[in-house]
Amino acid sequence: MSMLRKSSCLVLLLVANIGFSQIKLPESKLKLVKTGPFLGVEKGRYFNVNMGVERQWQQIKLVEPHTNAVNVQFDYNFKQNQMGTQVGYWFKPGRLDLTYGARIAWHTDFEDHHQFGFSPNVGYKLLQGHFQLGVYIQPKSDYVVSNTFYALVRWVFINERKFDRKKRK
Repeated sequence: MSMLRKSSCLVLLLVANIGFSQIKLPESKLKLVKTGPFLGVEKGRYFNVNMGVERQWQQIKLVEPHTNAVNVQFDYNFKQNQMGTQVGYWFKPGRLDLTYGARIAWHTDFEDHHQFGFSPNVGYKLLQGHFQLGVYIQPKSDYVVSNTFYALVRWVFINERKFDRKKRK
């Protein structure tokens, strides 16, 4: 190829790239709703087994997609014989970004001792696996024990997928 032909191809590609970068893609009205149970393990000072159900709302777009999720989980500490129930929410602002969330927790030792707490967390989700790091903020108790700082790994088994398309106005 001659030098003139190479340089004209390069100029043409540069002009096309500038022109296409100015095109605004229409915003997607398509959302994916996924629901399913999950299993997980939580490790801090104590080892807990988690199980529950999660619902995820994922916006389908090429640029800056985001995901929201709500979950309900039960955890059990075999060594201390204590159970907990938690309601949580997390948000993922992009395709490869971290997840940011929080949970409200209630723990009991199956007697007369109960404890409520709040847990902000940050994590990373890849496919249906989710790794989270967090801290429980709760009053000190001699009877009900839980992890102050924890690492949680869980896998969601999606058994329902539904596409939700908003109608244009």
